[in-house]
Amino acid sequence: MTTTAAASASRVDRAARYAALRDPQTFTVTARGESVTFESRLSDDDAQDLLQYCSGRFARSLWEQSHERGLSERQIAWAHKLSTDMLAERQSASEDPAAPSQFEALFAAFQAARDKGAKRLTLRFAGINVKPNRAGDALWVTSQTEREEGNYGLQPKYLGKVTTNGMDSRLGDDIKAVLMEAAQDPLTAAIRYGKQSGACSCCGRELTDPRSIERGIGPICATKFGW
Repeated sequence: MTTTAAASASRVDRAARYAALRDPQTFTVTARGESVTFESRLSDDDAQDLLQYCSGRFARSLWEQSHERGLSERQIAWAHKLSTDMLAERQSASEDPAAPSQFEALFAAFQAARDKGAKRLTLRFAGINVKPNRAGDALWVTSQTEREEGNYGLQPKYLGKVTTNGMDSRLGDDIKAVLMEAAQDPLTAAIRYGKQSGACSCCGRELTDPRSIERGIGPICATKFGW
């Protein structure tokens, strides 16, 4: 570990220790039109300082603004949200660094398809769509039934994300249950979706070939994902 990395880890660990001694504060942030209420034991100063260790441009912009002109109450709430999520992910990863991620099979399925040159990847499960981000280190989860206005008009509503360390706190318990089932055996979950919906989990097209209907997934899509 480099000197800089060691200092960063020490700063994060110290903030986590102090947080454990404080009473929680309750915050609410609005993400994609929905209110998310959560608790944070961080001080406002720690929440803002830890932004520098959070991933994403939004966290970076908040951290820079906190030093330039300060943050509004709404932005401080987001600082707590991003920082507490980061601490939770680090804690999960440190519990057993040698243990494989519980989402390893799901990430591996997308990587197998990418290695074969496939693009615009999505897997459909009960009520949700799951697709990797460009970097491949997170999976975006969207709704199959709800829509929201995006850069290109109406698009599936964004619900949250999955990383190798865990699931977004914005995801509901029912969605987490679907994701955990898919993570344990992506192929079985994809086949179940195909048989229940009549459409292929991988491409979304209606299953019309008798063999595909029987199996619950198209042969080309199954091969593309390494199944």
